[in-house]
Amino acid sequence: MHPKYAYKTQIGPSIGISLKDWLKLVLTNGKVAFKNYPRVFLINLMSIFGIPFRFYEKWRLNKKISSTELLDQPIFIVGHWRSGTTLLHNLLVQDPQFGYITMLQAAFPKSFITSNFFKRFMNRFLPQTRPMDAMKMGIYEAQEEEMAMGNMFPYSFYNGWYFPRRMMEFYFKYVRFNQISLSLMEQWRRIYDFLLKKATFFMKGRRLILKNPVNTARIKFLLDLYPNAKFIHIYRNPYEVYASTRHFYKTTVEAFMLQRINDKKIEDNIFKIYSEMMKSYFKESKLIPKGNLIELKFEDLEKDPIFQLQRIYNALDLKGYETTEPKFLKYLQTIKSYKKNKFNFSKELIEQVKEHWSFTLEKWGYKAPQ
Repeated sequence: MHPKYAYKTQIGPSIGISLKDWLKLVLTNGKVAFKNYPRVFLINLMSIFGIPFRFYEKWRLNKKISSTELLDQPIFIVGHWRSGTTLLHNLLVQDPQFGYITMLQAAFPKSFITSNFFKRFMNRFLPQTRPMDAMKMGIYEAQEEEMAMGNMFPYSFYNGWYFPRRMMEFYFKYVRFNQISLSLMEQWRRIYDFLLKKATFFMKGRRLILKNPVNTARIKFLLDLYPNAKFIHIYRNPYEVYASTRHFYKTTVEAFMLQRINDKKIEDNIFKIYSEMMKSYFKESKLIPKGNLIELKFEDLEKDPIFQLQRIYNALDLKGYETTEPKFLKYLQTIKSYKKNKFNFSKELIEQVKEHWSFTLEKWGYKAPQ
C-alpha cells in the first residue's frame, strides 16, 4: 500500500499491542460496529505475529533496561492537542544532548530494538505526513509516549479513541487516575518508568525530552515519579485549538473508532476534556518547583522561535544553546514553506468556545477570531 493511502485503512495507535491486552480492550469496552471487524482481526493477527519478537526482546534486554538510570530527570512538554507541542518538540530534539521516544518505539515498544521486520513494516505503511496537519512523519521522528503506553498496557488514554462512547471514562481513569485500584495505578507507574528507561537505554543515556498532551493533566503524577523534572507548557488561542482539534478528530481519530458515535457527542467530549485538562493543569502546576517550569504562547513561538528557544534554555537552566542554535536554524529552514490549516469560525462556534472555555480566554487574554 502506498503511504498516502495508509490512513484509509488505519489500524490505530495500538498496532504493536499484545493479543491479551487487545482482546481485553475489545471485550470490555462495548460493542464493536460490524464494519470494523476486519480491523479488529488484523490487529489480532499483528499481535500474534509479534509474540516471538516481543518474547525475544524481553529475554535479551529487560534486565539491562531495568537497571538503566535516568541520570537527568526528563523534560516534559505539555499542552492540549493542537497547541504547538509537536513543533516545539521537533525543534528541541534537534539538540543532540536530548533523547526522545521515536515513532517506531511508540508503535512497537516491546520489540523495536531487536527486530528489523517492524522497521520495514513501518517504512512501508507509515504515511509520509500526518493527515491532520501535513507535518512530517517517519519511524525515527519524535512521537508521544502515550502511544507507546497504549501498546504496552490496555489502560492508556489513546486506546479510548477506539471506544469513543467511553472516552470520558478513559480520561478520568487513565489520565486523572480516578476510580481505579491502587494496584493498577502502581502497575501504570512501573510500566511508564520502564518505558522511559527503555527510551534512555536506546538513546544511550541522553536526557529525555518528551511531548505528550495527556500529561498536561498528570503533573502531580509525574512529580511523584520525577520530582526534579522540568516542564514546558505551550498554549494557543482556544478558538484555534477547538477548530484544529475537531479537524484532528475528523481526519484521524474517526478512522480509529470501532464504535458509532454522533458528531455532537464527539464535540461535547472535546469541550469537556479541554476544560478538565486545563483546570487540572492550573491547579497542579503550582506544585512544580521554582525554576522547573516555563510557559509560552504558540503564537510567540511561531513569530520568533529562536527567541523563545533561548527563553526556554535560560528559564530551565539548560546548557548548550549556543552550540545548538545552528541546528535549530537549519530545521526552521526545512519547514519554512509549511502552511498551517486555516479554519472558518461561525458565530455559533465562537459562542460555544466562549461558553465552555471562557476561563482560559480570560486568563490568557485571547480574543475571538475575525
